[in-house]
Amino acid sequence: MKPICLTALAGAAVLWAMGGTAARAATNEELERRIDVLSREVETLKQDAKTSRGSTAGEIQRTHVGGYAELHYLSTLKGDGENFDFHRYVLYFGHEFNDWIQFHSELEVEHSFALNGQGEVNLEQAYIDARPREALGIRAGIVLVPMGVVNQFHEPPAFHGVERPDVDVRIIPSTWRAAGAGFYGSLTENLKYQIYGINALQILTANDDADFAPQLGTDGIRDFRQNQFGSEKDNGVLDFAVAGRLDYAVDRFPLNVGFSYYGGSAGDKVLDTAGRPDIKGYAFDARYKQDRIDFVGEWAQFNVSATEKIKTAYGTDQAKQLEGWYTQGAYWLIQPGDRAGILADAGIAGFVRFEKYDTAKKMPSNATDPAQNSRDRRQWVCGFTFKPTQNLAVKVDYTKFKDADGTTIDNDKINGGIGWQF
Repeated sequence: MKPICLTALAGAAVLWAMGGTAARAATNEELERRIDVLSREVETLKQDAKTSRGSTAGEIQRTHVGGYAELHYLSTLKGDGENFDFHRYVLYFGHEFNDWIQFHSELEVEHSFALNGQGEVNLEQAYIDARPREALGIRAGIVLVPMGVVNQFHEPPAFHGVERPDVDVRIIPSTWRAAGAGFYGSLTENLKYQIYGINALQILTANDDADFAPQLGTDGIRDFRQNQFGSEKDNGVLDFAVAGRLDYAVDRFPLNVGFSYYGGSAGDKVLDTAGRPDIKGYAFDARYKQDRIDFVGEWAQFNVSATEKIKTAYGTDQAKQLEGWYTQGAYWLIQPGDRAGILADAGIAGFVRFEKYDTAKKMPSNATDPAQNSRDRRQWVCGFTFKPTQNLAVKVDYTKFKDADGTTIDNDKINGGIGWQF
């Protein structure tokens, strides 16, 4: 702005001087020519400055920063377990290169630090998103595997309860990310799809104690997730899988239903002693929201092949089938607009969720403990979600556990937390 002002002042001074000497030094035609030249120069300078500023501002406006975070207080009613934890802090960075090519990324710190096996620092997402048309988009990089609801929409204001549903942690191993590429888009106005080729779940993964070791058991398949494509050491651990999802919005009702699929080899390329185990996963979900009623339901199942060979090779029981489901209903006692003043944007909901899951529903015939009834869990979760604004949630809930064989693995819990996104 300053160069333009100075140029304009200089031009005005020249015009004033010229006007004072016009009768003595120039004809009227000469004065008009000089004024025209100066006017064009000033206008050119203005346009150059405007273009320069617009380009710089435009680049900044096309770069986006955001994120989300969760602070939790977790405690058993018997007082034998208590935890105050800044569970997650995630920074989002994105950029729009043009109208159809974008970049998205999330960098996560869990438990506020990473040291000696405690806490984690993860690149949760980092992908290029190119969508030349509504029906076809292309993604490549580190993407979220499109299994279930919470794995895709896991920001704390997006779900009820301090912690994510256990089905979305123990059966679907949220947050589940993978490196790969694929396609997405809208087949019709109501039907959307995603399909990716990604690095597969592996029964051998890197850990703190060995370069590669089996991460087996009956607690779920979370440890099968790979944080890298693989390693060249010992011929590498790298298998590809296919993950896909369909979402359908029902016309007559405010209802969305989804189906997810995962299939890939969990190939033991390092030791090659457990055959070629495969993992297949399926998930169905439904979401309904009308006025003050909020409903969600989900079912998921994973199957692991060659578990008898895995047992023989490693001496560890590995469940051959995991399954779980939950249903949750919520009622918004207060919605945005119900109040005036500082609570004009506020909402308060009470919710109840029932979960049933079994991380060892089917076991191999040579398992040491073929029953594994203690992995067949049922639990009730009830609580409240208060949103002073839509992107900030204060939560409290109570969880009551029950196992099929009566064994108490976890005492009943009361949790509190605050989560936000920006």
